Amino acid sequence: MNAVTPTHISVPLLHGLSLTVAPGHEKSLELAMPHLASITAAIYRYHSSPLLSEFLDTVLARFLRENDYATKSAYMLQARMAKLKSVLTGKNPVRRVAELGSADIAAIKDELPKLLKQNSTSGSQGGNLQAYYQLFNRMLDEAVSDRLITEAIKIKDCRSTEPQITKAFLDSNLISLFSSWPYQRYTPDTPKDRVLLDAHSYCFWLMPLGLFTGARLNELCQLRAHDVIQDIHGVHLVSINANGSNKSLKNKQSEREVPICSKLLAMGFLDFVEERRKADGPDALLFSELVFDEKHLYSRAASRFFCGPVTGAGFIGQHCPVAQEGGFNFKSFRRTFSLRLEKSGVSSSTIAYLLGHRGGAPEVTNEHYLEKPLSVALLEQLERGLSYNLSLNTVHWQHFKYLMSSQSGRSRRGRKAQKTLH
Repeated sequence: MNAVTPTHISVPLLHGLSLTVAPGHEKSLELAMPHLASITAAIYRYHSSPLLSEFLDTVLARFLRENDYATKSAYMLQARMAKLKSVLTGKNPVRRVAELGSADIAAIKDELPKLLKQNSTSGSQGGNLQAYYQLFNRMLDEAVSDRLITEAIKIKDCRSTEPQITKAFLDSNLISLFSSWPYQRYTPDTPKDRVLLDAHSYCFWLMPLGLFTGARLNELCQLRAHDVIQDIHGVHLVSINANGSNKSLKNKQSEREVPICSKLLAMGFLDFVEERRKADGPDALLFSELVFDEKHLYSRAASRFFCGPVTGAGFIGQHCPVAQEGGFNFKSFRRTFSLRLEKSGVSSSTIAYLLGHRGGAPEVTNEHYLEKPLSVALLEQLERGLSYNLSLNTVHWQHFKYLMSSQSGRSRRGRKAQKTLH
């Protein structure tokens, strides 16, 4: 009688893949059966998973479509996603989303600092890493939501460098800044080489505008002549909006009208605006020396002038030495504006409105203002609240114009600007 050889038990899982059990191990098969579904799901997920590079493009397009990003914010998001793609797919362009795992966290931590260090002199790598880590985690959330991965891996926040809080200027700092060369008294016979730096209109106007309007740097740099208006109540206003070529705002709440206080009027701001209007029409860019590019919008030259390529290297650091320690930049004017109004008793909601923050709405509840138009009430609060121990009586646009005229015909210093895109 011939012996019967026991046969192996084979259970098909997917096309080309089976689970085979040797005789006597049937119990192992019984234990494995409940888990076969997850195995087949993982295999199916891998083969149906899109390329990681394509998914990153999809997620980027989704973020841009579903969020109200300003032009500069959108550019930064695109640049950050490009660096993440370089790290995650640079060595293997055909990686699939299903291959994402904890090893990618190590890759991000190892490779990103190297990319950020290239051509970087800002000294803000810690803060930048934090933004990249957050974007990476958002991308992972999208992958989990789309059921492309099951493991909700996360990269922990960057703790190597605490982000610096922008500091407000003290009165002594403001005195130093407004005693510097743009605010000295010049005459028609001023020698052309008295000031070695090129005298551009933004060198004179941006600091007092930042100090007395609280506006963001690019909001000021992109102003047009038609953005300076007078309402029916006789109040002069700076209209901060996105109406015009290449203009943009951080968000919808950033659109607002800020009264022009008496200090700016006394400096000749309306005269300056009228000069620009007569020279190039109502759509004239107030600061004609500034040029537009997609990454930095209109603020590149101004930012380089005031803040420099590294902390403390620009105008602010040169004339306010404490700025070399960090925490001071052009945004410090905005923070100074906010804190002075807060100390004078202006409501937080009104300050938020004047700064263009989300949720900001002017709140005028004092009985003294109930029967006054909003622009009049806001102007009175600015006049009362923006009290600085700073004498600006001798600061006037006409004096700076004499300096600009003296430099006429002198060869410009530094690199030539690109063609202006208005």
